[in-house]
Amino acid sequence: MTTSTRKLADLPQENRNLEEKSRIVLVGVPASPGFAMGKVFPVVNREVTVVEETIPESRITTEEQLFLKAVSRTAKEVAQIKEISESRTGLRDSLIFATHLMILQDPGLVNGVLDKIKQERKNARWAMHVVLSEYIDKFEKIDSPAMRDKAADLRDLYNRLMVAMEDSGPALEEVSSSNGVVLVAHELVPSLLMAVKPGQVAAIAMDTGGRTSHVAILARSLQIPAVSGLKNFAGLVKADDTIIVDGSGGMVVVNPNEEDIRRFHERQEVFERQRRELYTMRRLEPMTRDGKYITLHANIELPSESEKVTDFGATGIGLYRSEFLFFRKDAPTEEEQRDAYKQILETMAPCPVTIRTLDAGGDKLVSGISASNEANPFMGWRSIRVCLDREDIFCTQLRALLLANTQGNLRILLPMISGLAELRRAKACIARCREELVAEGHECAEVKVGVMIEVPAAVMLVDLLAKEADFFSIGTNDLIQFTLAVDRTNELITDMFQPHHPAVLNMINQTVMAAHRQGIPVAVCGEMSADPMSVLLLVGLGIDELSMTPWSVMATKKIIRSINFEDVRETVLNVLQMDDAESVNSYLHKKYAQTIRNLGISSFVGQLDK
Repeated sequence: MTTSTRKLADLPQENRNLEEKSRIVLVGVPASPGFAMGKVFPVVNREVTVVEETIPESRITTEEQLFLKAVSRTAKEVAQIKEISESRTGLRDSLIFATHLMILQDPGLVNGVLDKIKQERKNARWAMHVVLSEYIDKFEKIDSPAMRDKAADLRDLYNRLMVAMEDSGPALEEVSSSNGVVLVAHELVPSLLMAVKPGQVAAIAMDTGGRTSHVAILARSLQIPAVSGLKNFAGLVKADDTIIVDGSGGMVVVNPNEEDIRRFHERQEVFERQRRELYTMRRLEPMTRDGKYITLHANIELPSESEKVTDFGATGIGLYRSEFLFFRKDAPTEEEQRDAYKQILETMAPCPVTIRTLDAGGDKLVSGISASNEANPFMGWRSIRVCLDREDIFCTQLRALLLANTQGNLRILLPMISGLAELRRAKACIARCREELVAEGHECAEVKVGVMIEVPAAVMLVDLLAKEADFFSIGTNDLIQFTLAVDRTNELITDMFQPHHPAVLNMINQTVMAAHRQGIPVAVCGEMSADPMSVLLLVGLGIDELSMTPWSVMATKKIIRSINFEDVRETVLNVLQMDDAESVNSYLHKKYAQTIRNLGISSFVGQLDK
């Protein structure tokens, strides 16, 4: 959905009340589904004034202690918020604050500030301001909203450290004690959202951010409706304005009229009904009407999430991102990793669990492995390239995986493979680790090794890779990005990120055909797995397994149960003859849009644009 910002004077008369009522309607990015209405609570960042001082030698120790105490105090504060986050939203979302703690422990940051105090004789506030500002500037210069989210995290820490050194109140105004307020901000930091009490915030409206921002992720976990990308919206409203937030459609209405309120209650009722109906899908088979079974697995990021996977109707884990274990100051030990992997494997047994090896670099800041200073980190030193260069880290993880596989349900997934040499080197590492463990007296079950198909080079060599892999998993997010040379997080070219581009669909088709010729299954673990129109295409293309966020499993299952495989197969054969994404989307919309609308899942899968 496109983002637009319009002031009251720009709105057509039919879309607003009399001027004195200041009714405003704006469309942004749907960040967290749901509907809410409440009073506006503006969140205003405090202004921090920092003055540069050249200090005498006698003050050096005092200033060093001021900074170190601020770091200690801030770390305790963030750790408390992390605990609250874990109890309210689960470990996955507490990773945001684990990252904050890792940054606070970064020797480069701490020593950089201390050096400025001691070597340049600058006061602590100024030294911290300079060093952290350099960090923030570095991330903001990388043309990626994911990296700008990291900059937002650093600004949050900057404010907290400044406040800690001033020994004053919070860096952001506290939310009113009244319940049901709508937070309106230019930029909202995760720590503020976690600091409020349950039920205190009804919804969120932000000028900045998107669906993948940390605040959006937290909002979805907390089931708080949210709209982001509203640009200058925060400056148009005042405290105690009444506001409706439509997080499913990405719309906000300030000072709604009676008709707005009537429609709000209708949509809210529909949303709750659809939520209840989706839960009835949990125990049903993901099978088309003519008997084609599609395996539905879940993507998870933390071991604790495995306990709820089957509750949403998934029959396994299609992608476990192991990076979370490395979001800390020191690399996790073999024993720590083994225990984490074992928890998932035993919880899910006998269901299969696909664990992706460390995918560090790019926008994933892992201690000791950071690509933030590369010109193009997403196509730089990351993923399998890091692992093969750092076999000490890679083999420690592989040993832990093999030791944890006591149930025999492990599948190892190798990310960003671009050729046979990388696959063979990685498999050789696995074989060597297995031999070592057996020699040490451990029992090691056989394990299947899969390849992520996410770069065009892998597709070009897919017949060769299929002969040496046990399964494929298509990472559609990166495959689309690399195939079309489009950064989907770049606002200037967002419309060019087309999952249904003929080049992308043909690459998926080539991958499926090559895999099936060798008798190995193909999964898709990217965002296409949860998009209604894309699900139809993927099923028609012959994909064996779809893996997605646990909540999306129920809606996807409902789509699969509503279609005939032969029908979507015929659709795919027609689509593969088309030469542009617009034609594909138009054809799909005409054929299936009404069918999907009739399923009653629109509040959770987004709008069906023409």
